[in-house]
Amino acid sequence: MARRARLRTRLRYWFDNTMSRGTPSLVGWLAIASALLIVTVSAALAVVRGSEESSQATNVFTLLWQTFVSTFSLAVPGEGTLAVLGLWFLLALGGIFIVSALVGLLTSGLNRKLEQLRKGRSLVVERDHTVILGWSDQVFAVVSELVEANRSRRRAAVTILAEQDKIEMEDQLRHRLGSTGNTRLVCRTGSPLDLTDLELVNLNEARSIIVLAPQAATAEDADAYVLKTLLAINKGPAFRDRPHHVVASVRDGRNRAVARLAGGDAVVIDADDISARLLVQTARQSRLSVIYHDLLDFGGDEFYVVAEPRLVGRPFGHALLAYRRCCPVGLFHPNGTTKLNPPMDELISPGDKLVVLAEDDSAIKLADRGFLVDTSAIVHSVRGPLAPERTLILGWNGRAVRIIEQLDIYVASSSTVDIVTDRADADIVVAQLTHRLRRLAVRIKDGDVRDRNVLESLDVGSYDNVIVLCDDHLAPLAADSRVLVTLLHLRDMLAKRGRAGSIVSEMRDDRDRALAQLTRADDFVVSEQLVSLLMTQISENRHLESVFTDLFDPDGAEIYVRPSSYYLRPTPGQTFATVVESARRRGEVAIGYRIADPGDGHGVVLNPDKEKPMPAIDRLIVLANG
Repeated sequence: MARRARLRTRLRYWFDNTMSRGTPSLVGWLAIASALLIVTVSAALAVVRGSEESSQATNVFTLLWQTFVSTFSLAVPGEGTLAVLGLWFLLALGGIFIVSALVGLLTSGLNRKLEQLRKGRSLVVERDHTVILGWSDQVFAVVSELVEANRSRRRAAVTILAEQDKIEMEDQLRHRLGSTGNTRLVCRTGSPLDLTDLELVNLNEARSIIVLAPQAATAEDADAYVLKTLLAINKGPAFRDRPHHVVASVRDGRNRAVARLAGGDAVVIDADDISARLLVQTARQSRLSVIYHDLLDFGGDEFYVVAEPRLVGRPFGHALLAYRRCCPVGLFHPNGTTKLNPPMDELISPGDKLVVLAEDDSAIKLADRGFLVDTSAIVHSVRGPLAPERTLILGWNGRAVRIIEQLDIYVASSSTVDIVTDRADADIVVAQLTHRLRRLAVRIKDGDVRDRNVLESLDVGSYDNVIVLCDDHLAPLAADSRVLVTLLHLRDMLAKRGRAGSIVSEMRDDRDRALAQLTRADDFVVSEQLVSLLMTQISENRHLESVFTDLFDPDGAEIYVRPSSYYLRPTPGQTFATVVESARRRGEVAIGYRIADPGDGHGVVLNPDKEKPMPAIDRLIVLANG
């Protein structure tokens, strides 16, 4: 008995294992049951009916075929002996059971397969595609720009791997972005930290990889997530020693070095540092965020790195008027470094490439003739020394320290910064920061920046720069709502006093930008969106990393919006070629202008045609050092 029990247990264990393999095993068992039923009934029918006229071999196969057809069509004979009809009845019952079970198995198997597809667990076989690892609000800006960049490509695909439901990701992308043109979006559910899940999106065949941190994570957790993802890509057995073009960002600059170690040759951006620099530069120069937004997105003009053999051996200043519809702005050297606004007499070496601002790479063509320059309209006014500035910061977040440090680099001595916030941690941080500043004096006051009485006591109109910060301890919706309330109060106060005032606000959700424009603030810096645009630009062209590194470096060339009277006499009908020549004589590169009366628009024009007369302008946009 014990031996028989062991045998029964083994057979049951074997049967359970075969059944657990899924639908194919179940269909196989049904096929075996069908065969046994058909053979058994056929044999019984042969015994009951007795011998027939045909040969035995023919009778066996004919009988098996008739039994098989009758089993699944229920085509039983209408007459016969009681034994024959009983056997046909048993066969019909068995056929009903087997067919029902088969239909049920196929239906459940199909449902499981559809559910598996819905979960996004199938392998992606795309090539030369862009992979996005992670999910946050940044994904909408990134995908939108990739769609714009892919318009000139015949076949383009963007694959997203995140710990989100595939259907939910697709629905959100469809709702926020609408039509994606010739770019296909492929979503997969999985963790970028899991080596097996990473293989789903075919990283080794991707053109570029963009790593996004989780939406609601703290700076420490977000950077840890990015760090682990870079390790998985760089050190994973399936991806090791493969040339991956990876772009990621960290929130804490102290983690940038270790993220680069983890990612090998990955491009790692210090998001908070870049956001702070953009915010400071925008606060001190009206409409500058519009310029940066145009440079960073793919809808307007952007930077390209191109080789131009016909300009080799010529000074860089000569290249400025060599193109009609694009602006050379610097040199990309063979060692991978970029020098924006190099000395005008620096010769272009055989290995150098030009960094040009153009609407599209198809527009980068040398002009077939020179441009008329009105030298009589050129002036060379000297700017006076910088005057001390008063800056008001309303609110507080993790970038506030970097913003103050950046202000200390740009402003003149004896400048001041007044901070108003209800954050308890701000006082300690400001006390530690004060001794490191060289030109700025910092004062802090406790107060709720949404309180009208607090704002009324500040005399906002007396400040040169006003910066409204988003609280990073709050959710994006709540933080942006606070900023909007503050902006509404500020604009109403300034309007009642007849003052214009320059106000720069920071938004975390790009959808709130349209609402903020109702307050008519001069500039709006959506930090995460601008960082997303920067990451997308570098993902499409790795050389642009060094271009933007130089552009955002205080020691390198920067964008300035300066009065046109420094460069030109107020003579109507001047062309941009005259502007370029005037800036060249000052060791600067002119890249655009601002219309004096823009109407409802911002009036910024980048990379204009050098031959067409300009409208009345009040500002020139130049790339200059210091």
